[in-house]
Amino acid sequence: MKKTDGTQNALDNQLKQLDQDIVWSGSHKARLHSRILSNLDKQESKTRFFNGFKFTSSLVLCSILLVAGIIFLSQTLLQGDSGTTTGNNTEEEPALSGNEAVDAETSKESIQAVIEKEFDGPDEKYKELSEAAMEAQSNAATQEEFDALQETPVWQNYLDYMAETYASYFTENGYDKFLNATPAFMYSGFEGDYDLTASDIKISQNENNLKMFQFTFQVDYKNAVGEVESYSFEGEAIASEEGKIEELQFLDKDGLLTAMNEDIY
Repeated sequence: MKKTDGTQNALDNQLKQLDQDIVWSGSHKARLHSRILSNLDKQESKTRFFNGFKFTSSLVLCSILLVAGIIFLSQTLLQGDSGTTTGNNTEEEPALSGNEAVDAETSKESIQAVIEKEFDGPDEKYKELSEAAMEAQSNAATQEEFDALQETPVWQNYLDYMAETYASYFTENGYDKFLNATPAFMYSGFEGDYDLTASDIKISQNENNLKMFQFTFQVDYKNAVGEVESYSFEGEAIASEEGKIEELQFLDKDGLLTAMNEDIY
């Protein structure tokens, strides 16, 4: 019996221990389950937070882009309106500035004087000085010789005469352009016997830009055999505030230069 009781006690102890283990395991599982649920809930909260943050950020970014687009569009429209206004004013402002700055009468006098000097010809004095200067230049074989030529009386007289004839009617830059681009004395550079006379000179000031002048005139050309023919010219000039010419252009409408070349050559 003692042995049986001992065995029974041992079994009882084992059963109690098993019960305790079972109870602990259930409690442990409950805690573990609770912890897992808690972690899942935290993770889900984080996910919801980040999803909400992303949505909010996207909404804010879209709002910023929308506002920026509206501002850009508004500025573009304003600039367009401003550009239109500026374009309209561009046609009006020169008139206001010109009324205050340009000496119209002096400008017209300068233009007429240049026309008359250029087309009442040929300029025999210019032809004489030009021929002498060109002959001296043809003898200059090197750059050093040409540089030295420019210091000689022959060359200086040539330059001085051109300046005396035209420089007072032009700005400094305008005079250089006239000599080299127009060029000056173009109709006095022909050989042979001929005569040019300018007439019917009409000069008008541009209404939208009072610094600009348009003009027309006639040139009577008498060739070596005494035949006379009239040629039409027109052109335009830009004048400075003092009435000096900044730019000047002639348009030979009827081909006077061609006719002179055919007669002489």
